[in-house]
Amino acid sequence: MTLAFKRPLAFLFLSLILSACSTQNTSSRLVVEPPSESQIKSSVKDQVSMMLNAFTPVAGQALPNNTVLSTYAQRGYRPIWIKDKHIDPSIYKLVTILEKAKSHGLNPIYYHVGIIKHYLALKSPTPQQLAEMDVITTIALSSYAHDISNGRYEPQLIDPNWQLDAPSRDWKDLLSLSSAGEMVDSLPLLAPRSSQYQILQKWLVYYQQLAKKEKDIIVKPGSALSIGDEGPRVSQLRARLVQLGDIRFSTRKVDEDRFDKKLREALMSFQHRHHLTADGAAGAQTISMLNVPLKKRAEEIAFNLERWRWLPNKLEANRIWVDLTNYSVDVYLNGARTTMKAVVGKPDRMTPVFKGMMTYMVANPSWRIPQRIAREHLLPKLQADPNYLGKHGFRVFSSWSIGAKELDPTRINWRSIAPEDLAFRFEQIPDEGNALGEFKFMFPNKNEIYLHDTPAKYLFKRTNRDFSSGCIRLEKAEEFAKTITNGSPQAKVLAKYIKNKQTKIITLPTYIPVYIVYFTVVANANGMPEFRDDIYHRDELMERAMGYKAFQVNEPL
Repeated sequence: MTLAFKRPLAFLFLSLILSACSTQNTSSRLVVEPPSESQIKSSVKDQVSMMLNAFTPVAGQALPNNTVLSTYAQRGYRPIWIKDKHIDPSIYKLVTILEKAKSHGLNPIYYHVGIIKHYLALKSPTPQQLAEMDVITTIALSSYAHDISNGRYEPQLIDPNWQLDAPSRDWKDLLSLSSAGEMVDSLPLLAPRSSQYQILQKWLVYYQQLAKKEKDIIVKPGSALSIGDEGPRVSQLRARLVQLGDIRFSTRKVDEDRFDKKLREALMSFQHRHHLTADGAAGAQTISMLNVPLKKRAEEIAFNLERWRWLPNKLEANRIWVDLTNYSVDVYLNGARTTMKAVVGKPDRMTPVFKGMMTYMVANPSWRIPQRIAREHLLPKLQADPNYLGKHGFRVFSSWSIGAKELDPTRINWRSIAPEDLAFRFEQIPDEGNALGEFKFMFPNKNEIYLHDTPAKYLFKRTNRDFSSGCIRLEKAEEFAKTITNGSPQAKVLAKYIKNKQTKIITLPTYIPVYIVYFTVVANANGMPEFRDDIYHRDELMERAMGYKAFQVNEPL
């Protein structure tokens, strides 16, 4: 075992032992000899150096402890947690907050709670021990403030296709407040302000507490259960739906083992919020979903709370929200919201998560086929049928340069071209068969992702709509175009080119931020947790990064 690995293990071992130390509220204790400036300065350097050397980033683990150095320097190395020769009582409030870090899906062990409590339990701390306590507490505050506002992990180190990370500096501003009390009181304000985050956090606590005090009620697999059925499996189904919150506790007497209308309604509610066919019958798929352990559900919620922390703390009122796991696009504009179905990228062509700014749209666009699609999909079709381009309205050009010569596709020996050597530019002319339909909506980005119309309207009838090569297809593209230009001069231009079918680039009257997001748990309209299919298996990546579990004290190092 390397020294770099031994250090964090030894430190964590110490943390676990110290976490067992009890502490009493000794806020009135007089500090006979508070730490001097030199002791604080020495402790800052020693403590921060130890922490940074002991804990190397794992899966993007954020360690903002360098900020502690500048914080103390700006204060002239005065203590933060000792005031007027007393330990500031806000330190105990901070310890309580850190102990409840699990309610945000964060592990309290990251914030050195046991060590802080150990120092607080000392009956006659020396000035050096007080200095150490002051610095380690500030490190804990700094780390927690960062993690609760920006997320603990670097998203792209977990998932390269997750490119939406909007770090805030608010957590650093907190450290510049004049008193420890103000710092601690400001901590809750750093968490995401979205109602989605707040509701999910409450459900996380519910699942955590429920898993701790109750065993999972399992519905025994068997034949499908439906209205009119009776027996112990119906009783299990009812009890599980009560446990999960789909049936609220009632004093009304019911036949526990009889499948009645109320049970059917509760089951349909469960099916709706798990993206199952809501037929009111407990078949194999529904029972399998019912039997997912409470602990597993809590972990899934924790993953999604971290994803919310990667977004801006406050979202723009006007925005376009592409919800990949819901296969939908919502437009929030001028206080109104419109929504429509969408088709998103296939699992092997995942639509990345990122933020862009929609600046223009194209009416009746031609389609320049991306090179990857041309090499992987178009070339095999050309090799099988040299007339494919003409049949589907494609033109071919000698290169991607401006002014490239248009070529006759029938005079090219497609079978002799290897995919890696394909350098032609292919364009599909605007017509009814154009893959982009009548509109495309541009928010320039390195991924070459955009929203667009499609002639394949039948796909919107599917429940799961992951069929594209990465771009997002809109169910109602014309309605979308009219919404984002409504009341502007551009609306008249749009109407003209919709009618005459000519290609036209239209700059939007107002640029609109576009969020492409991915959540596997959301709060539905009734405030219940909605668990969605993890279509891109991103939860597995989150589990690897966030699945750290503290080892038991009796385990060997």
